[in-house]
Amino acid sequence: MGQLHARVVTESPLAQLAAIVDVDRDAADRVASHFGVPHFPSVDSICEDRHVDAAIVAVPDTAHEEPASRLLRAGKAVLLEKPMAHTLGAARRIAEVAQSSPSRLMVGHILRFDSRYAGAAERVAQGVIGVPLHVTASRFTFRQVGSRMAGKSSPCFYLGIHDIDAMQWVSGKRITRVFARAVRSAAPDSSLPPTDDAIFATCELEDGMAGNLQFGWTLPDHAPSGISARLEVVGTVGFVDVDTHDHGLRVLGVTGLTLPDGLHWPETNQRIVGDLADEVNHFLRTIRDDKDFLVPIADAVRNVAVNDAIIRSIQSNAPEVVDPPAF
Repeated sequence: MGQLHARVVTESPLAQLAAIVDVDRDAADRVASHFGVPHFPSVDSICEDRHVDAAIVAVPDTAHEEPASRLLRAGKAVLLEKPMAHTLGAARRIAEVAQSSPSRLMVGHILRFDSRYAGAAERVAQGVIGVPLHVTASRFTFRQVGSRMAGKSSPCFYLGIHDIDAMQWVSGKRITRVFARAVRSAAPDSSLPPTDDAIFATCELEDGMAGNLQFGWTLPDHAPSGISARLEVVGTVGFVDVDTHDHGLRVLGVTGLTLPDGLHWPETNQRIVGDLADEVNHFLRTIRDDKDFLVPIADAVRNVAVNDAIIRSIQSNAPEVVDPPAF
């Protein structure tokens, strides 16, 4: 994701790429050489450079807190990849730093820049479907992702964070309580740490709404697409339904049928376009124009709070209340 972000910045008329930061010196050197910029092993050099206005933090979610907080304290605007953090405590601490620092923070919930989800949110807000009654959101990807992410992240933070945000944003109602169950199978490689493969959660939302969340890395690796997601909000007079199984391009070759990504970060005419480019350029434009970000910090914290409640529910085998943002 960091390389994609770097490329979007180089292709944007709104900013210039200043440097690459990565603790992996070989990776940093390779990427920085490709883009013709210097590289550093930590954010210290960026924090001290008065010519650097902003930074994009695209590291594993378990490592978000330190670089994001240090950059914010140094007065740099920060685009922080979702999820905001891997724990509710870390998310709250980042939010507190953002509130007390001279800079600004935006969490990259990419579906806010997807025209399908944004269109659904707009129709619900306009009252087109009447009063929302219930909502279902799901997202599944390849099993190989689970093997790659074992011990590094969970379906909650790698996948479900998208749909937790979408469920609350599109419906206009916050999740208040969850009851969750996890599905776990033996890892193909016994040396890998065990991990949940899929999670299913029944949700209570404000004003009596009910919801279901489903996400995991359980699709066979030969499935035509690793982006299999859906959102449906049903109201008293209608519904909105977002289905991402097919982006409009089908390719059949000797290895089978594939459904390439046509919306999130496809390459068109040698440029990255779509949701990611829109997200990064919104971040840059909003900094330049001193406007409000589309993703409020409180929303990003609450999304992590829902994940926190889901994890607690899996452990307790009981419904768990979602703790509200405390800042």
